[in-house]
Amino acid sequence: HRPLGALATVAPKLDWPQRRLGLDEAQLKKVVLLNPSLLSKSIEDNLAPTLDWLQARLDLDDEQLRKMIVALPALLGYSVEDNVEPKLQWLQRRLDLDEAQLRKIVRLDPSLLNKSVEENLEPKLYFFERELLGGSRAELRNFLVNNPATVSRSLERCYRTRLEACRAAGVDAYPVLSYSSQTDAEFCKRAGVPLEALRAAQEDV
Repeated sequence: HRPLGALATVAPKLDWPQRRLGLDEAQLKKVVLLNPSLLSKSIEDNLAPTLDWLQARLDLDDEQLRKMIVALPALLGYSVEDNVEPKLQWLQRRLDLDEAQLRKIVRLDPSLLNKSVEENLEPKLYFFERELLGGSRAELRNFLVNNPATVSRSLERCYRTRLEACRAAGVDAYPVLSYSSQTDAEFCKRAGVPLEALRAAQEDV
């Protein structure tokens, strides 16, 4: 059993985020299990300022803030100055987003803030822009504002292999992004690409 002193210390760390974010028991459990380090953080010095900043920076209502934290509990542990704000600025510059577009893309897929710019985001955006969209930043921006989860899929296993299969079948590249959320079988059916050709490309990855 935990000592009474430990329970007295932990209880407010659970009660405060639950009240601040309006979490039900299942959501609170998820947030704590995925980010147990929040139990060691100061409410006044860490948790409250981070939530207040996120809500103000992204113009979130309480429900939107709750959804972001439940989707990405690690946000509660990120440094605003060293991580979150630089990544927001990078996304805004890279995609030429206005403030409303930036807020939308991050609200729809908070996991963007969990990805490395150098190792994940930039290689994928470059590939989409150059290989699939003919170098059009405007098309890239417009697509990702409405489909930010596109960036969560594997560059090698999903996008490069599907593009290779399309090219081998003489099919235009547009299905690679348009049908990116589909299973391999459904993608091939919609794109008119033999599933065997995609499997062959995947074997080389």
